[in-house]
Amino acid sequence: MSKISDQVYATLRRKIMSGELEPGLQIKEEHLANDLSVSRTPVRAAIQQLISDGLLIQGPKRGAFVAAWTERDIAEVFQIRIMLESAACGLAAANSTPEQMIGLRILTDELTRLSQLKGETAAADLQRVNSQLHLALLEASNSPRLRQTASAFVDVPIIIGSFYLYQKSDVRRSAQHHEDIMQAIERRDRLLAEELMRVHLRSAYRTFEASRVRRQPLQSEPSTGPYDG
Repeated sequence: MSKISDQVYATLRRKIMSGELEPGLQIKEEHLANDLSVSRTPVRAAIQQLISDGLLIQGPKRGAFVAAWTERDIAEVFQIRIMLESAACGLAAANSTPEQMIGLRILTDELTRLSQLKGETAAADLQRVNSQLHLALLEASNSPRLRQTASAFVDVPIIIGSFYLYQKSDVRRSAQHHEDIMQAIERRDRLLAEELMRVHLRSAYRTFEASRVRRQPLQSEPSTGPYDG
């Protein structure tokens, strides 16, 4: 995509993830181009990318619609991630090979570096490296069944790219969580690694929800959150 398309994409993605653009809302190229004062070409490219991401759904004719994600859907995904990824993180502390440990350290350091930067490019890079790190942690568990099951929840469309919504303090806290997790894995402390991943994902859920409260919410359904009760 062009630079303008990237900017349109980032704007649309943020509006969808924040709930400002409601599920089921039709996205029209012409109206969006006028609102953003750009041509329809970059808008069309951004829409196609968001369809590929799963945040928009192709309409029967022209245009696209915001995919339906309820508060309950989001809470359920985080609940599943907390259960599976904390277990995988503990296994990574116990079972990761020296080569896997090096790979995890490289990704963790890169996440820390990116957390100090600003702008849409930094947010996109943070999204990419964060996803790679979580998938690498699943790989380092050396549990094929757990990896296969959990990997489906790492890149859920409405959640991946949370860095587009985060405040700078949120980004730095997330990076620090990963550094703490990495140190626990390097010390082969399975129980600590598990607990730190639980804390990280619980914090991620609360931060994700807090970033959306000032905007129009998603479809309303009661939710107790992924770990209350």
